[in-house]
Amino acid sequence: MNIHLCKGDETLDQALEYINEHDSEGRRYTFDKEADRCYIGDEAFVNAPVIINYKNNYWALHLAE
Repeated sequence: MNIHLCKGDETLDQALEYINEHDSEGRRYTFDKEADRCYIGDEAFVNAPVIINYKNNYWALHLAE
Protein backbone atom coordinates (compact mmCIF):
# COMPACT_ATOMS: atom_id res chain seq x y z
CA MET A 1 0.00 0.00 0.00
CA ASN A 2 1.16 3.52 -0.80
CA ILE A 3 -0.11 6.63 0.92
CA HIS A 4 -0.18 9.98 -0.84
CA LEU A 5 -0.16 12.97 1.52
CA CYS A 6 -1.75 16.00 -0.13
CA LYS A 7 0.43 19.07 0.05
CA GLY A 8 -0.79 22.60 0.76
CA ASP A 9 -3.77 23.41 -1.41
CA GLU A 10 -3.52 20.24 -3.54
CA THR A 11 -7.01 18.92 -4.36
CA LEU A 12 -8.13 15.29 -4.49
CA ASP A 13 -8.25 15.49 -8.30
CA GLN A 14 -4.70 16.84 -8.42
CA ALA A 15 -3.54 14.09 -6.07
CA LEU A 16 -5.10 11.41 -8.29
CA GLU A 17 -3.49 12.96 -11.37
CA TYR A 18 -0.08 12.99 -9.64
CA ILE A 19 -0.44 9.36 -8.52
CA ASN A 20 -1.44 8.23 -12.01
CA GLU A 21 1.45 10.11 -13.64
CA HIS A 22 4.07 8.78 -11.22
CA ASP A 23 3.10 5.14 -10.65
CA SER A 24 6.28 3.12 -11.11
CA GLU A 25 4.44 0.32 -12.91
CA GLY A 26 2.26 2.55 -15.09
CA ARG A 27 -0.97 1.60 -13.34
CA ARG A 28 -3.96 3.94 -13.40
CA TYR A 29 -6.23 4.48 -10.40
CA THR A 30 -9.64 5.94 -9.80
CA PHE A 31 -12.00 6.55 -6.89
CA ASP A 32 -15.41 7.93 -6.05
CA LYS A 33 -15.17 10.94 -3.73
CA GLU A 34 -18.19 9.81 -1.72
CA ALA A 35 -18.19 6.00 -1.88
CA ASP A 36 -14.43 5.49 -1.43
CA ARG A 37 -13.89 7.67 1.62
CA CYS A 38 -12.59 5.39 4.34
CA TYR A 39 -11.29 5.29 7.88
CA ILE A 40 -8.26 3.66 9.45
CA GLY A 41 -9.09 0.00 10.02
CA ASP A 42 -11.84 -0.18 7.38
CA GLU A 43 -11.55 -3.05 4.93
CA ALA A 44 -11.20 -0.52 2.09
CA PHE A 45 -8.35 1.22 3.93
CA VAL A 46 -6.52 -2.03 4.62
CA ASN A 47 -6.90 -3.48 1.12
CA ALA A 48 -6.43 -0.41 -1.09
CA PRO A 49 -3.27 -0.28 -3.22
CA VAL A 50 -3.11 3.51 -2.69
CA ILE A 51 -4.61 5.78 -0.04
CA ILE A 52 -4.94 9.54 -0.39
CA ASN A 53 -4.67 11.51 2.86
CA TYR A 54 -6.38 14.86 2.33
CA LYS A 55 -6.64 17.06 5.43
CA ASN A 56 -6.61 13.99 7.70
CA ASN A 57 -9.38 12.27 5.73
CA TYR A 58 -8.70 9.16 3.67
CA TRP A 59 -9.79 7.88 0.26
CA ALA A 60 -9.11 4.35 -0.99
CA LEU A 61 -8.11 4.19 -4.63
CA HIS A 62 -8.67 1.18 -6.85
CA LEU A 63 -7.32 0.18 -10.23
CA ALA A 64 -9.11 1.78 -13.18
CA GLU A 65 -10.71 -0.62 -15.63
